[in-house]
Order: sequence, then structure tokens, then C-alpha cells
Amino acid sequence: MNVLLTVASSSVTGPAERLFGNARCLTAAGHEARVAFDTVRPGNLAERARAEGVALEEGLALSRKPTPRQIVHDLGRLRALLRERRADIVHSHFSHDHHLALISSAGLRGPLRIVRAAETEANLTPTVARRLAYRRTDGLEVATRGRARALVEGLGVDPLRVGVLPGAVDPVHFSPTVHGRPSELRRRLGIAADVLLVGIVARLKPERRHAELVEAVASLRGGFPRLRLAIVGRGEGEQALRVQVERLGLQREVLFAGYWAGDDLVEAYRGLDIAVWLADGNDGSARGLLEAMACGLPVVAGAAGAASEIVREERTGCLVPPGDVPGLARALARLAGSAADRRAFGEAARQRVMARFTWAQRGPALLEFYRHVQELPAAA
Repeated sequence: MNVLLTVASSSVTGPAERLFGNARCLTAAGHEARVAFDTVRPGNLAERARAEGVALEEGLALSRKPTPRQIVHDLGRLRALLRERRADIVHSHFSHDHHLALISSAGLRGPLRIVRAAETEANLTPTVARRLAYRRTDGLEVATRGRARALVEGLGVDPLRVGVLPGAVDPVHFSPTVHGRPSELRRRLGIAADVLLVGIVARLKPERRHAELVEAVASLRGGFPRLRLAIVGRGEGEQALRVQVERLGLQREVLFAGYWAGDDLVEAYRGLDIAVWLADGNDGSARGLLEAMACGLPVVAGAAGAASEIVREERTGCLVPPGDVPGLARALARLAGSAADRRAFGEAARQRVMARFTWAQRGPALLEFYRHVQELPAAA
């Protein structure tokens, strides 16, 4: 099988992270996988591909803010690749690269199949253009059963063309800290080992609901004077959060830890006592939630999106409806007040990931979905 994996992004985040994981799974199974991404905007995907030995399909712009010349160039380049049958499957991850694949493959389908990852709420909003595009798509990948229903019921997608492929993490890389080992996160933030540290690892933007978490921490200040919140990440919403923290007088309780990646990211999780995940990012698989659970952390998660199907209430963590700040505070207080619950939920969280959300499970499921799509008549 020859698969071209595309993403109209230039940085290792969200869908790009899953794209590389898919490429590794395909290569390990003996198939040919190549990746293509945004080469116009600055980014680090080329470095990542070279470091991991992932094959690049060069010569494509794939910019989400393209010039007319770039669009014409990409359509011609893709059509030439597909005419030469250099891909059995094109698996796209953003609307831009998806539409390029659909247009460039017109009249060339034969054994070729177009697959799209449809993970965000925007991907599921019914529009005329989206209905037409999905009708011409051979397979649509989603991370949850709820999104599969939305595609079928809201957009009229044939259920045979929808594959539910949950997110995945590497449980060897993301693993609990060795007992007694000092925390690098706590060292950098100046937090003692006996301080209860809650953390959220997510891009700082309003839709990730950091502001609700800050409000919840403010309400717990009197009952849990040694509770601290570490906000790990970067983004356009940071300044507004800093203003909120200052307005509430939480400069001591809320700490901005900055952006952590690679091995540092694992160290960030290992420094926490409780992990919070309130809303999915742009890949829709709640990867950050799975990373935290793989590190053996109890979680407080928003009862929506992928988290609602990952977290087992009263077993691996607590689920809180979106916008319910008092409920969020109660969930944090419940875990903050019980070391036994934190320990039991954390152990169960890691077991949950090991049982269902690893690349060892996703790889075969992805291949099975590809083969299933190849057996169906071309959607076009």
C-alpha cells in the first residue's frame, strides 16, 4: 500500500502529530508512507521528518493562505503524482489539502481513494460545500462515536465510509515518574514537593477554556491554600489570562510555565498531581488528555468531544459539563482532598490508555480502515 499523508500545517502540533504517527505505523507494517505539509510558512516539520526517517513528498506548498499561483502549482503537482499512481490513498487532515486532493483526483480515481480526517466541530458543521466534499470522499476518519453520528446524521455521509479511530500515544515515552525523582517542572517554577499542583497542557486560546479553570482555582483558594495551577503552553490568549489572574489576585496560585515539548513535555506532566483537559484542540483526539493519563495522572475533563468517550467517570477521573465552573471546582476539590482517589484514578487512567489508546492498537485499525475503503466503490 502506498499512502500520501498531507496536512496544511507547518508545525508539529495537532493533526501533524497524528500524521507522523500514522506514517510510522504504515512504515513499520511494510507499507510506503510519505508526508507533505505546508512549506510556505516557517515551521519544524521537515526537521521532524528527517529526524524520524519519514519520507517526504516534496514540491507542494500546501499553505492554508495560498496565492493563486500556489494553488495552480499544487493541483498540477498532485495530479501528476496521482496520474503516475504514486499513491493508493491520499489521507488529508485539513480542508485545504482535502479540497486539493479531491480536485486533482477528478477523473483519475480507479484504485485511488481519498480519505479525510474530520475532527473539529467546524468539520462537522453542515454546509452545502462540506456536504458536496464529503460526498466525494471515499473515507472519513473521526476519533469518537459521537462525531461519526454527526457525519451520518448531520451531513448525510454513508456510515460505511466512516471509521472511528481513537487517538493514540506512546505509553513508553509518556510514563509515570520514578518514585522519589525530583520534578523538573516544580524546580523551574519553584514549587515544593508537598504543594498540590494542578496543571493544564493546552494551547492558550479562549476555546480551550483556561479562564474557567482560573475561576475555579480562585474559588478554592480558601479551602486549599497549598493548591497551585500550572498553565503549560503558549498562544494568543495568554495576555488575557494574565490580566484575569492579576484581577483575581492569583499571582501566587497560578503560574505560567511556558511551552514544553519533547522530553520536557513528559517532565511537565510528571510534575503534576492532577491534570485538567477542558476542550479538544484542532486534531480532536484529546491527545494531551491521553498523554496525561499515560503518565498516570488523575484527570478532570470537559464532558464533551473526545474526552467524554475517553474518561471513565469515577474510575479514571471526573467529567464536568462545559461552562460549569462550580462543577469544575467541586471536581478539583474532590481530587485535591483525597490522595487515595488521586492514586487510584491515576493508575486506572494509565491502564485505560494501555488497553485502548496506543499506536500498537491504532496502526492495525488504520490499515483495516484503509483496506475497507479500498473495497468500497469510489465515492466519486
